[in-house]
Amino acid sequence: MKIRTQYREQHSGPWTTSVVEATQIPAVGEFLAPAPIKVFRVVLVLHVLFDADYDAEVFAELIDFEDVQAKALGEVVWGG
Repeated sequence: MKIRTQYREQHSGPWTTSVVEATQIPAVGEFLAPAPIKVFRVVLVLHVLFDADYDAEVFAELIDFEDVQAKALGEVVWGG
């Protein structure tokens, strides 16, 4: 399926848009890594029920993934 992704690096910043092929639609709270050193958290998911060239629209904001890993795992194991 095709997913239109909207990424931004600040809570009130501009969005960067891309369309990707995926086997499932990400859920709110999940993490996306469109590039090797940037990780975004999904903040909103829109399931598209009208005729469009994509199946869902996902909005995600940049996070400090090293901080997330340290809090969840006790260490940084990915990136950095």
